[in-house]
Amino acid sequence: MELIQWSYTRKYQVKAIFSEFPEMTIIFRSIGSYYFVFTTKGNLRDQYPTRKDYVEMELLINDELQTLPAYIARNASTETTWINSLLLEKGLPSYKIGSPSS
Repeated sequence: MELIQWSYTRKYQVKAIFSEFPEMTIIFRSIGSYYFVFTTKGNLRDQYPTRKDYVEMELLINDELQTLPAYIARNASTETTWINSLLLEKGLPSYKIGSPSS
């Protein structure tokens, strides 16, 4: 999956479009110093995003906005495996889970 385009919307929000779901606009909201999926807009005919897809979208948008260390530090342990594998797959910098400034 790739981030196709993104832009700021209202205060504390970003909207983005991703390659695997181009007909869907994902709205992210900031909490603390990172962004998470807040809502989605658009119609899907075949397949809806899974939680793993949303985690990947969150990783990509936080990397783009340079808030990836804070995002990784906050994640629950159930997502740690997904995050580590996605970081390796995307060639993104890896950070120690639970430490925002590693």
